[in-house]
Amino acid sequence: MEDAELRELIQTTGKKAPENLQYRIMHQIEAEHALTPKKIPVTKKSVSLLRDLGNIFGVMYILLAAIVGGAYLLLGEAFLQSPQFWGTVVLVSLIFSLFWLITRLDYHLREKRK
Repeated sequence: MEDAELRELIQTTGKKAPENLQYRIMHQIEAEHALTPKKIPVTKKSVSLLRDLGNIFGVMYILLAAIVGGAYLLLGEAFLQSPQFWGTVVLVSLIFSLFWLITRLDYHLREKRK
C-alpha cells in the first residue's frame, strides 16, 4: 500500500517534458555538428618517380642533342671525339642527375613532414 502511494506521489511531483523537447534536442545536435570543424581529406599529389625521371632527363637529352648538333655544325666531327666535348656531356649529365636527386629528396622530406 505504501509503495503504491509513494509511486503515485513521485509521479505527480515529477515534471513532464515539453512536447517540442525532441525537436530542440535534435536542433542542438545539428547545430553542434554544423559548428564542429570538418576534417578535410588530404589528397596526395600524384608525383611519380617515372614522371620526374621523364621530365628532367627528357630536358637533359634535348639539351645534349642541341649541344651535339651545335658542336657538329660549328666545329665539325673531330670535336665530337675530343675530351672537351665529352667533359661537357658528363658535366651536363651530372648537373641534371643532381637536380633529379634534389627533387626526389625534397619530395621525400615533404611526405615525411606530412
